[in-house]
Amino acid sequence: MRKQSSEEEKELIRKIWSPPESWNVLGAWFWWFWLFFIHDKDTEKTGRCRQLMILWSIKKDPRIRCNSLDIEIPVQFEKKGDKFQLNGAAAAWYFDGKKMHHDFVLEKTAMMLDPGKMRLSAPGKTPSEFYKDGQEFITKIAAQGKKFEFRTRKKDRNPAVGPTYGSTKLPFGMELEGTRLEIMELSGFESTAERTRKKIYGTAYFQKILVAAPPPQWYWGLYHFKDGSFFTYMVPYIGRAMLAGNLWKGETLRKPSLPLKQDILLYHAPSGRIFEGSRVSVMPIKIEGTGLWRHEILGRGKGFAIEAQAEAYSHSCWKFVKSAGPSPIKSSFEYNEYPATAKLVLKLDSGEKIMLKNGWGNMENAWGFLI
Repeated sequence: MRKQSSEEEKELIRKIWSPPESWNVLGAWFWWFWLFFIHDKDTEKTGRCRQLMILWSIKKDPRIRCNSLDIEIPVQFEKKGDKFQLNGAAAAWYFDGKKMHHDFVLEKTAMMLDPGKMRLSAPGKTPSEFYKDGQEFITKIAAQGKKFEFRTRKKDRNPAVGPTYGSTKLPFGMELEGTRLEIMELSGFESTAERTRKKIYGTAYFQKILVAAPPPQWYWGLYHFKDGSFFTYMVPYIGRAMLAGNLWKGETLRKPSLPLKQDILLYHAPSGRIFEGSRVSVMPIKIEGTGLWRHEILGRGKGFAIEAQAEAYSHSCWKFVKSAGPSPIKSSFEYNEYPATAKLVLKLDSGEKIMLKNGWGNMENAWGFLI
């Protein structure tokens, strides 16, 4: 990866608050996504931590259901002078260290995007906002008697940390586009209705994504480590899992029959080295008696191989259901997220070996298909 100039980095940061460049493909999906890993005194020893995920999104479907929320919005994207109104939904889950709070935030909202001020606000019963203040990215959420103020900043200048941007043009006007910040230092506060106010600390991950195409199934994971390293993988695919929740109930997952892309990346912070490859195998294994999953990951790139294991300890799910056109037939898609721990071994062709353990992060299994 090439080191960015300060102007290039500023331009990529400005892109975080830019509207979708393409909004003509039916079913297109546009979102901002934060994962906050809130540490306690044992996180670096165990890899376990509290986590909060928030997603602000719009989807080019006149009607769709997400969990218990019916979203019927004919116009999702409107220009308002030098600002943009995004009519969609805000959604969040919160794992408090013991219990998963599903639908911590889940409501329709008329979000206001102000690219000039680099601010996104989502009013409602559970208001939230995301903006830049100096060198920090600020996210505020008020829900279920709690208020969070997350403050994140870059601590490492390596280009692998981000912001990184990628765009892929597909046939028939379809497109994939994304901006990411892979590992951020987290600070901030949380407070309750009893007016208690506590400091929080940890790490965070951010992505802004446009999927102007039918969403495929995928395996994904992102893990941070004590020394500042991070590990991530992504395998979107088409296979039998697209029928799960549609032609049969349940979550029977198989090794992908047709990977659409394979990406793996390990940034080793102590040495500043980046290991990036395009050969990845993810094997999902059900953890007996828990309903949770483990990912066994094998990846290769030029001069290296990675063997990794990620194991979930909690779970939340966003289930989307929509009608197939005017027919009564419905299709569904499940976006499953799992707070997880990770360990890995990096083997270099030179004989060098690097081991990382007690990583904290999140993994995803997505199955089903929306017509």
